[in-house]
Amino acid sequence: MSNAVLQRVVRRETHSPRTVITVVVLVIIIAAAAYVGTELVLRLLGAGPLLAAPGAALTWLADLPDLEPVAGVGAAGAVVALVGIVLVWFALAPGRLSKHQLGDSTHSVVVDNGVIASAVAERVRRELDLSKDGVVVGIGHRSADVTVRPEPGQVVTSDEVRAAAQDELAGYGLAPAVRVRARVQHRAETGGSK
Repeated sequence: MSNAVLQRVVRRETHSPRTVITVVVLVIIIAAAAYVGTELVLRLLGAGPLLAAPGAALTWLADLPDLEPVAGVGAAGAVVALVGIVLVWFALAPGRLSKHQLGDSTHSVVVDNGVIASAVAERVRRELDLSKDGVVVGIGHRSADVTVRPEPGQVVTSDEVRAAAQDELAGYGLAPAVRVRARVQHRAETGGSK
């Protein structure tokens, strides 16, 4: 396969297609169009409207800025604007899946972040001689959060943790690169870090 084809496959595997939000918006638009069409047909047939006659609905929309209470109309406008901003963000921002591309070679390997987190946790655990439940790793799109809980009396520094995790991640050649944040929590502490 060519490099361009591999890049396209990797992008499809690491980015969300936004299908769900697209389907939801389209269903809402189709329902609104069906309702307007039904009201127009009922108006042409001389039957009563389901909710509001088309002319009355247009008049209400034209009078909307002058309705009372003004604060309620402003709040509704703010909600509509917020929904619009969210939809624009969904349309323009790339949806990322919890996966990374490994290495930079003629082959493409895409790995789930959970697999990377397990490998980093195992490396840190073995290198620092920690118990199995003593290392917790979370991998995000651009960061890795490594938390270790040494046994009482065991001395571990965050620099040692960071170095072990960075060494493991450097061998993978992740794209995009991942920044490591390391914390050491002592078992007697409930939420503190050293």
